[in-house]
Amino acid sequence: MGRRGRATLNRTLLLLAILISMAALAPAVSAGPVNLFPVDDDHRTASSGTTTTFEWILYNNDSAPYVITPSAAADSEGDYEVTFDLSHITLYPGDSKPIAMMVTTESRMPSALLTFEVSFNVTQMNALDNTFTLTDQVQLEVVPVFGAKAGDNKILGLWDNELPPPLDGNWGAFLVSVGIWTAIALFIIMIADPLLHRFTSRTSTTLDDLVLRIIRKPFILLVALYGAVSSLEILSLDRGLIADIEMLYQVALILIMAWLTYKIYVGVIIYYGHKLSSKTDSEVDDVLVPVLEKLGAIVIPTVAIMFIFSIFGYNLTVILAGLGFMGIVIGMAAQATLANFFAGLQMVVDRPFKIGDLLRLDNGDICEVRRIGMRSTTLYNTFTHELMVVPNNDIANKKVINMVLPDRRLKIAVGVGVAYGSDVELVMGLMKEAALSLPDTLKDEDHQPIIRFTDFADSSLNFTAFIWITDLDKQFKAASEYRTELLKRFEQHGIEIPFPQSVVWLKDLEGQASQKP
Repeated sequence: MGRRGRATLNRTLLLLAILISMAALAPAVSAGPVNLFPVDDDHRTASSGTTTTFEWILYNNDSAPYVITPSAAADSEGDYEVTFDLSHITLYPGDSKPIAMMVTTESRMPSALLTFEVSFNVTQMNALDNTFTLTDQVQLEVVPVFGAKAGDNKILGLWDNELPPPLDGNWGAFLVSVGIWTAIALFIIMIADPLLHRFTSRTSTTLDDLVLRIIRKPFILLVALYGAVSSLEILSLDRGLIADIEMLYQVALILIMAWLTYKIYVGVIIYYGHKLSSKTDSEVDDVLVPVLEKLGAIVIPTVAIMFIFSIFGYNLTVILAGLGFMGIVIGMAAQATLANFFAGLQMVVDRPFKIGDLLRLDNGDICEVRRIGMRSTTLYNTFTHELMVVPNNDIANKKVINMVLPDRRLKIAVGVGVAYGSDVELVMGLMKEAALSLPDTLKDEDHQPIIRFTDFADSSLNFTAFIWITDLDKQFKAASEYRTELLKRFEQHGIEIPFPQSVVWLKDLEGQASQKP
């Protein structure tokens, strides 16, 4: 016997051992060609609005194949549904398969004990007239979620109503409960709240004042809402109406908690985030805090809506899958916006420039950074006196020169051409003297002006002066003053700045011809 045959034999023996153990521990409902084994207890307890599963294992102990069809009948009607995971199963000789029955109750279902007669109709596949039925009985005790104590003649739902007539009934307990809850609300508003304000006003921190101001209205609303619902449950109202009231109460509770969470998020976390960002020099927090504020305004209501859908019986997994699909669709439709967002996030983290810096764009414009947003950056064009709103992705993917880094000092290059025949040493000396005479140039040993003889042009000898200036804002002023000073010095020393000219030589062809022998 090979390895595969031994593995098959081991699995078969293991299955037989399991079936024998189950037969010993759980009595078979039937004995014969097909045996039925319950997996769980036949009596289960579950809350309304949930799904309870009963499971069996069917084993073919015969040499013939069988088809098995399940069905179930209950002793009473109600707000529930019975389904099987399989409409039928096929068992060949030696096969065993599980089958499950699911009982799903509605959330408004009252307390009940459901008894189900479960039948498994068995038909022999090679002899259709050979049929028989396997049966089992299971019970489900339903514990109501809504209105479990509705109609109880108890004050506040806790104490038996022993008041004298005519307050000894449910209406009397209801009126007394409403009066107690009204007194509790008045105590909170008129006594507890002022005392807490007086206490928090004496502390050195403002956090307790913020929290108290934020939770005051939601807390009072929660007390009033709970008092109203718990008092209405005392009345002998229709159970379906009580279930609707409690469902609406849960929805209102989620909305109030979402409102309270958002108020705490904005009033405490975002508030201190803005205060902290105003004290730091980094732009990261200045941009991230507003982004987090907007995310909170989206995430908190979304989570609240998901919980509300779950109350009405919708599957959160399906909702999350739908939101994920919508996210993919929105992401594909807003690729440009997302690209700008992540480019802005990258610029905030990398900090290639900050507000107030001067940038030289790839088209030569010099712009001042006025605002860095998550989608776009606002630039002020110093040449045209215009505000430009540039998408962050454009800035991130193009060459941008930050002119204020590593500092605001700047080296400018000014070119000039002089006439052929000029004294080169004199020209270079005059150019250096003119640069040093300017008030906006750096004159220390490490930043001396440098003069270079750069070209033999058609009409001139070209020179370039490389000059350090104290601030880049003065680059155009310094260049203009340098050219003015240079012109004066050239005129004083007779240095000519030529205009473009061409020298034409005429060859005397006739004279050359007459000289030939």
